[in-house]
Amino acid sequence: MRYYRLEITDKDGNPAVDSAGNQIGPFDSSDSPGSALHIEFDALITGYDVVSSGTNLSIFGVPITMLTQATQLSGYQLTLEAGFTEGLPLVNPDQAGLIIRGEIYNPYANWIGTNQSLNFIVNPSPLLNDKGQAASITLDGKKGEKLSDVLQRALTAAFPDFTLEISISDRLVLAEDGVGVYTRLGQLAATMRSQSFYMINSDEYTGVQMVMQNKTIRVFDNSAAGDDGIQILPQELIGQPTWIGPVSMTFKCPLRADLRCGDSVEMPENLISGPTGLLSVNTERSFSMYRDSINFSGKFLITSVRHVGEFLNPDSNNAWVTIYEAVALAKKTA
Repeated sequence: MRYYRLEITDKDGNPAVDSAGNQIGPFDSSDSPGSALHIEFDALITGYDVVSSGTNLSIFGVPITMLTQATQLSGYQLTLEAGFTEGLPLVNPDQAGLIIRGEIYNPYANWIGTNQSLNFIVNPSPLLNDKGQAASITLDGKKGEKLSDVLQRALTAAFPDFTLEISISDRLVLAEDGVGVYTRLGQLAATMRSQSFYMINSDEYTGVQMVMQNKTIRVFDNSAAGDDGIQILPQELIGQPTWIGPVSMTFKCPLRADLRCGDSVEMPENLISGPTGLLSVNTERSFSMYRDSINFSGKFLITSVRHVGEFLNPDSNNAWVTIYEAVALAKKTA
């Protein structure tokens, strides 16, 4: 069964209240299985050099006292856990977890016919003031230093309350002193992506990416991932994995929170042919050399995660899913 838990609190952790003084949430679908409020969200999590905007989330069926209070929820903390609970035979409740966490940037109420909804634009990073973020990101790299060490110092100083996870190639070394001041993470992410391509000039290399999610900043590329990838099981796929670029692919799963940008995954085998295959490619028109093989397999690095949710929509293929984009891991060189 589908599951979500939506919670809204102030910066001190106290629950939000509406205009009548009633507590707003938490909204937990497990408290009323089969009759929870309808929510919709579309959360794209990818490199800050690509997208740095917030996530849109809506909850329907709330009382008018919550709608009139919408403008006063700006700056509040919002957390959303989602996934599946026990019940269906192929469901893994361990894959449920936190998918959205951030500050409410723009709350607003909406009426469409008889539908009333409370809507939020959620920013994964702290809200910016008129001078940019509270502490600018300052780089003070020296010639010959590893880029990972430079970023570790800079991001730790700018985001002391965040967890840092940096996993990039040791071949990324500064050819000259690297100094700079960046008021936003997106500016730094775009610069580092460009410079990493210059440092490692390879068709297989996809560059350094930075992602901020759930008070964690991950900096990664496709050359430093571990050897052990997370195994994707055949029953966890919706449709076939598909190539979308020379080294990039996409696949879709039922909504899950356990795979993040920067994780390495391993595609399952025997997707197409064979006694246990999901699809049969066995016709007289199919090439014999491909009848017992799969579209592709191997290990990939997740570069983009998109959670799409429409809680009461019965479409099991599109309404409660996570769509991933991943790139092939670069070959390791001596």
